[in-house]
Amino acid sequence: AHEADPSAFLIYNDNKVEGVGGANAKKAEGFYRLLRDLKRKGVPVHGAGIQAHFNAAGVGRHRPPTPRSVKAQIRRLGDLGLKVNISEMDVRVSKLPLHLQDVAQKQIYHDIIAAALSEPAFNGVWLWGFTDKWTWVSHFYYEDKPLIFDDNYDRKPCYYSLRSALATIAPGGQVGGGVLLDSDVDDEGKEWGWEWMQPEPQETQNCIAGDSKPDWLQTT
Repeated sequence: AHEADPSAFLIYNDNKVEGVGGANAKKAEGFYRLLRDLKRKGVPVHGAGIQAHFNAAGVGRHRPPTPRSVKAQIRRLGDLGLKVNISEMDVRVSKLPLHLQDVAQKQIYHDIIAAALSEPAFNGVWLWGFTDKWTWVSHFYYEDKPLIFDDNYDRKPCYYSLRSALATIAPGGQVGGGVLLDSDVDDEGKEWGWEWMQPEPQETQNCIAGDSKPDWLQTT
């Protein structure tokens, strides 16, 4: 690609690499090391895409990363001289109890984007669709409402939380938006996402090794 167009901005993009640590630590570390080694060898790569297909009810390798962990991943990729974007964001919520679905979706959209925007290397977010009516999730996984406009193209609560996150870098905004950026636990001892995050099943708490299935087909 570089030979065909030396001016092209080349991005390496992957899923479940959004945060440092957690159940996807090995894949996130491998993503970072691959890009580090490519840069050291002078390979023309200019950006990193972290997909952000999140499942609010996920456990194991499907658990959403924390804002702190996303910020840390973006920072170290930025330290390689790369620009970083969130390239395919959507937030599945249908496996949560109904009364928690908006709570989780609002927090994930707001806090992850606010944390990302606090890093100078971060240069954009793309959503994987805009209306629940046509989401790929309902065809690939199951019925869900992962986007910021509903089936009738009306704005959902998470639309406003995402807009609030974007406003953190506007004039008069507060960078970070009051989100936990240096810890996963607040001053009251509550973990990020405590209202809606699902407990790990006992049998999977210590099971983070991969298998031969693609990551989207793995159950933990």
